[in-house]
Amino acid sequence: MSRHPITIKDIAKILHVSVSTVSRALKDHPDISKATKKSVQDLARELNYRPNEIALSLKNRKSKIIGIMVPKLVHHFFSSAIEGVENIAYDKGYQVMIYHSDELLEREKQLSQSFMSYRLDGLIVSMSKETQDTSHFEKLLQLGIPMVYFDRVPDSDCNKVLFDDYQGAYDAVSHMIETGCKKILHFGMSSAMDIGKKRTNGYIDAMKDHHLKVDESYIVECDSYEKALSSTREMMSRFPDADGIFAVNDLTAIGAMKQLIKMGKRIPQDIKVMGFSNEISSSISTPTLSTVDQQGVVMGEEAAKLLFENMDGIKRAQTITVKADLIIRESTV
Repeated sequence: MSRHPITIKDIAKILHVSVSTVSRALKDHPDISKATKKSVQDLARELNYRPNEIALSLKNRKSKIIGIMVPKLVHHFFSSAIEGVENIAYDKGYQVMIYHSDELLEREKQLSQSFMSYRLDGLIVSMSKETQDTSHFEKLLQLGIPMVYFDRVPDSDCNKVLFDDYQGAYDAVSHMIETGCKKILHFGMSSAMDIGKKRTNGYIDAMKDHHLKVDESYIVECDSYEKALSSTREMMSRFPDADGIFAVNDLTAIGAMKQLIKMGKRIPQDIKVMGFSNEISSSISTPTLSTVDQQGVVMGEEAAKLLFENMDGIKRAQTITVKADLIIRESTV
């Protein structure tokens, strides 16, 4: 047998039919008889025939490549979302190009500018913390590049996949209250970010619905491990009777736990701590961290499915919301 990749010419030669007959049989064309289709398709399987994707992409003006841009690659949520996108894309014969903005608006703009010269068939985006104006992405849409946003999305009519941040925060704080907390501090994210606002609102509503005091001074902007080290000491000096901390992400929660332990606090006996995201670190911290599973793989899969729908010609803007799931560990029970 020839060592070169099998082509439709090889199949045609073996079966003594024309190349066009083989091509149409593989596409299940109605003009080709059932017997001929079966012969062609059986031989194609036997010879492990694979279409020439490069030739097809040139013919169809498709690169068979989609892109995904995330703010950070090191976060478990974003790496999980990439995995979800790849699960769907590879099954459809597409490759995935991965980009990260490093939470910088200028880098995001530069990357979006470079996409104009790439032959991407579609793009999935989670915006940087600095992004307010999305005109650089709108230019890609004007060029006909289908796009889907996820997690960090613009406040506009577009294709987007959201996580139910509000319900996740509400359920997390409700769990803390149900396990004995009465005075919970919130280490939150800038209110300029929609996901941070929703998590804070979930915290506030859970406190109110359980008839507990909500004070603005209980809420501090603190969304990193480093900030948590200093903020925990400061907040505990102001509120020594606090018995809970709900953090906007897991690394902030882990930073808070480290400082609390240094201060001689027992977790969860003296104070309970809850994170958000379900990073790998949350399951190996000491103590292990209760958190909200942000369903990264599911969000990536849903974003990819929505992108392929738009690549196939469905243009209406859709919003998909992925539900939250609590993960209960040692830090709250």
